[in-house]
Amino acid sequence: MGYGQGDKRRNTIAFAVALVLGLAAQPPLALAQSGVGSSPAGNASAPVADAFDTSVPGANAPGDGVRENDADTAETVVVTGMRLKTERLQEIIGDFVRDHGKRAPYSDQIARWDRAVCPQVQNVPADINAFITTRIRAIAQAVGAPTSRASCKTNVNIFFTDQPQVLMDTVADKYPRLLGYHFVHQAKALSQVTRPIQAWYVTSTSNGILTAIDDPYQMSLGGGLGSRLSTGDLRPVLTHVLMVVNTDRILGLKLGAVADYLGVLALAQPKALGQCGDLPSILDLFAANCANDQKPASLSAADKAYLEGLYSMDPWETGLLQRSSISLHMRQSFGAP
Repeated sequence: MGYGQGDKRRNTIAFAVALVLGLAAQPPLALAQSGVGSSPAGNASAPVADAFDTSVPGANAPGDGVRENDADTAETVVVTGMRLKTERLQEIIGDFVRDHGKRAPYSDQIARWDRAVCPQVQNVPADINAFITTRIRAIAQAVGAPTSRASCKTNVNIFFTDQPQVLMDTVADKYPRLLGYHFVHQAKALSQVTRPIQAWYVTSTSNGILTAIDDPYQMSLGGGLGSRLSTGDLRPVLTHVLMVVNTDRILGLKLGAVADYLGVLALAQPKALGQCGDLPSILDLFAANCANDQKPASLSAADKAYLEGLYSMDPWETGLLQRSSISLHMRQSFGAP
């Protein structure tokens, strides 16, 4: 690819990102004729349909406790079961909650959505788009996250592309705020694509009246007097999630598994990924130290219980109490005392 062609492609991707995220005005005629609308981030549309195993599965093996996902179950939240060692249950639940809930920039609390989750998928065929967005909304509804039946403003953008780093280089250069809370010198490292599916979170702080995006170069909002049990009026909220799916690294995966993975990332910001914990999680799908038979084929019971706890906790409690509340909900959901 010559310099001129590469530069044109980068500009095309930059415009497509801006257009999808509502950051750009309508294009001039010359740009509008460059094919932006059909493929915003590389030539991923054609192979995406072939990247997944979308066949309807047969009956499960006796006692396996797992139902495979297929195109007829987008609105059905299928949960992978598991066996627990009750003597270590409290410890492993604590580890799960710690790894799945990143602390907010200005407190030790956990951010969650306070408005309807509204996903939009780019660069995939219409049927796959509908399947993924429907599944994410179904998971949100099942765990008590805010949803809307009416049209809503997109706050979860999902890009499928065979050139994820080109896309994220453009985001870091043109729209660094989409990378989330960071200092300028951290943008390049933060925008590096290292996983088959990767997410970047924009969080905000709300005092009940105003909400401001978390930014290290701006003062945070003030709130009422807090205590050792609460933070007063202040609470962190999710504002935007950007997810990028590397189509070259999801070949052969079940569409339902990918949709559930995206769903969990859309609803909660994890602290750590890539480790195979004692409690199965759909977020183990790409964990190198997890054997294939340890990786859930769908949302796990622990994932569902964690998200339920997250969206039922008191948003004004301290982070310690929030994590305790989530842990208690998970123990109760597993039938533990």
